[in-house]
Amino acid sequence: MPNNACILTEGDEDYEKSLVRWADNAIKKAGIVVQAASLDDIVKTVKFASKNNLDFAVCCGGHSTSGGSSSEGGVVLDLRKLNNVRVDVENKLIYAQGGALAAEVDDEAWKYGLATVLGIVNHTGIGGLTLGGGFGHLTGRHGLSIDNLVGATIVTADGEVRELSASKNEDLFWAIRGCGINFGVVYEFIFKAHEQKEVFAGLIVYPPEKLESVIEAINLWLKDHREEDGGATFVFARFPPDLQPVIAMCLFSNDPSEQVFRERFATIYKCGEPLMEQVGCMPYPKVNTLVGDFVTFGDRKGILNAHISRLNISTLREVYDSYVKFTQENPLAAQTFINFDIFGSKKFASVPPEATAFSPRKPFYNVIIAQRWKNEQDDKTIYDWSKSIQSTLERDGDKSLYVNFVDIADNIGYDEERVKNIWGNNFQKLKELKRKYDPNVFFRKGAVIWP
Repeated sequence: MPNNACILTEGDEDYEKSLVRWADNAIKKAGIVVQAASLDDIVKTVKFASKNNLDFAVCCGGHSTSGGSSSEGGVVLDLRKLNNVRVDVENKLIYAQGGALAAEVDDEAWKYGLATVLGIVNHTGIGGLTLGGGFGHLTGRHGLSIDNLVGATIVTADGEVRELSASKNEDLFWAIRGCGINFGVVYEFIFKAHEQKEVFAGLIVYPPEKLESVIEAINLWLKDHREEDGGATFVFARFPPDLQPVIAMCLFSNDPSEQVFRERFATIYKCGEPLMEQVGCMPYPKVNTLVGDFVTFGDRKGILNAHISRLNISTLREVYDSYVKFTQENPLAAQTFINFDIFGSKKFASVPPEATAFSPRKPFYNVIIAQRWKNEQDDKTIYDWSKSIQSTLERDGDKSLYVNFVDIADNIGYDEERVKNIWGNNFQKLKELKRKYDPNVFFRKGAVIWP
């Protein structure tokens, strides 16, 4: 076992704290928690768990709702102390250790007027986010997180340290850009950094009777706006503190001017006076805090995903009405929400599907059915409703899936159709690489590829 790491077992101070996850249902009693402090700690922990055939999980931000970053009785490699971020200003590169949170990368890069693509929730760990693909407010301009990844240092299932780039271990570098955690523990990521100025962004909230007007306005806006200049997220939610149903929107203009913002989103503002408006000029890192009230830690949680190619008013009315009815009848699930990310797709769709493991290189909108509830006895009820919403949305898209929102519990088992829906025509190549680098399926959390 590692010498430098802090090793925790049940009864030790900080053991219980180390088990905390974003979703309460993802908390498991690890046999050993290794809080790594060096690359060598990662190597020794992987070798120890592999040699002893122990269940193994890696934790960074801890956002997996299935418990993919937890282990019942096994080994958890906690990377959260490996969170150093440094910026090479001259070459516009960001070196971020695998335990860093998006906020830590955002904040360090912003000191130099730089940014990269790392999600829209700043307490997300960069590891899982990046390995799955990574969408964010800057996707319209710079593509996915993996499109900005130029290198990585990874520890594979045999405990070997491998440097990855376009010219080193190219097959693994291809795989980690979209594979999820199937091939190793990333000690360090290297991202392209881009010059970034302040932005004008914020939240506006409309009442339920404005649903058709809002969707129609978004569709008009989509025809007119330049994808690289801004984006929008709209959410079917119950807004705190009284949890009344609303349509909340996070609008992002990649420009500090209020006038530009108002002109850019004029079509949406024609829907009328919002119930609430909190918009303003802000440093880029702040924009990734705007949806924080929706995604706090605690309670039981689940995630389902759908890809839609259009915003069909009749479908979205059906989904919204079902959401309102379900959360009214199940008040302990009132903090459930349905999130629609309207990020520009031209940049990431311009990359050939076979260029990286990430397969769905096509225009689509990511939909996140984010379930939140209180009691274990309601697990099946909320899951069944969420599956019905997923099926309804698939009428306006297809069955392709985004690996970061396919959160599969350990006990569900292997489903080849599901993983094919994630990786499409890249699936066979990934199976071959799994056979080469992880034939014993040491990395088996989440959406697993079996050789």
